[in-house]
Amino acid sequence: MRIGYIAEKQLYVWEDGKTTALSSIRYQNYLATMQSIHDAKSWKTSGTGAMFTGAVDNAPVDPARIHMGLHGLVPDPAGMLYAVELDEVGGLYRRDLDPAAKAEGHVLTRQNLHFGGMDRRGQQLAMCIGSDPMMLHLSILDLEDNEETDITDGDTTECHPSWSPDGSRILCSSAGYARSDSGGIVKLGPYEILAYAPAAGSLDTLCSNPAYDYLVPREAPDGALYCIRQPYDDGEKRGNLLKDIVLFPVRIVKAIGGLLNYFSMRYGGEPLRSNSSRSEKAKHRTPQEMFLAENMLKAEENRRQNQQAGDKYPGICPRNRVLLRIDPDGKETVLRHGVLDYTLLPDGRIVCSNGTHVLLLEGEQQTELAKAKLAHELTVLET
Repeated sequence: MRIGYIAEKQLYVWEDGKTTALSSIRYQNYLATMQSIHDAKSWKTSGTGAMFTGAVDNAPVDPARIHMGLHGLVPDPAGMLYAVELDEVGGLYRRDLDPAAKAEGHVLTRQNLHFGGMDRRGQQLAMCIGSDPMMLHLSILDLEDNEETDITDGDTTECHPSWSPDGSRILCSSAGYARSDSGGIVKLGPYEILAYAPAAGSLDTLCSNPAYDYLVPREAPDGALYCIRQPYDDGEKRGNLLKDIVLFPVRIVKAIGGLLNYFSMRYGGEPLRSNSSRSEKAKHRTPQEMFLAENMLKAEENRRQNQQAGDKYPGICPRNRVLLRIDPDGKETVLRHGVLDYTLLPDGRIVCSNGTHVLLLEGEQQTELAKAKLAHELTVLET
């Protein structure tokens, strides 16, 4: 079998025990273009004039300052079709599986285009996309004529679309936003699982519980529903009196620093501290990316808890994020704790990621396929 996934801003293919890393050619070309533009302006930052004004800058373009995100991976006759975001532009590209390839096919490019996953059936590509990374909506792209059909809209965000085995419906996770009296967004509600039937044009709720998020829905040929379930977090901080007392002096210092920074901006035109890099990255983040970033901060704690629970392959995802199977009669079975992402194989087996490993699940048995940090967008490229 051949499995594709994304990890650490790289495309990966696992096949017969071997893992191959594939770079995004679009990203490499973009980086080269940025460097070319930088070099073309080098006369402003080199020579005696620049030395006199203090504007010398001989450093190459820093890739860390370029927003780059990979947010979708599906099979394609060429090898794979993937989604990439580069600064203010998002697009879809076809890439073959040769690591030395120098070119790739272009499918779609648009300003301020963000992705929340995709799934393919024939020439129909189900996508969750939007101009705002916090508001992604279900859409279908016909790969033959590049015609798009929008399915959802409004104060919601959708992610993780997947076709049912017979192609009669598209499943996705969806959550709604709550607004204040003044119209501002104040909270994201729990994710539920929706099913859209293209033939009937109907949109139905399959799974919903205010205590949980239901993510990455997949339907099996036997009618069972697979998904990742985790406790719903409304984002409200719970009070801790002792912690508040201990941190009170620190918060006073931060408040004073914030006040001084405000006056510096107000009357001097420049901040005392710069958060530009952090804020630039934050404005591109989808809710799923925020989840990954937050859990990286707790990675060691989660790994230790998984290890103490007897996990043979302890990952860095929290144990309460579980892979769940829901039978047609409603019976729920937890298949594994601490799951980041997964995909179903045609023979009923499961390939999943726990943040540190890519694993093959066969009933009670699990086998390590590869070590991979935060592997996601798992997909079957070939069996």
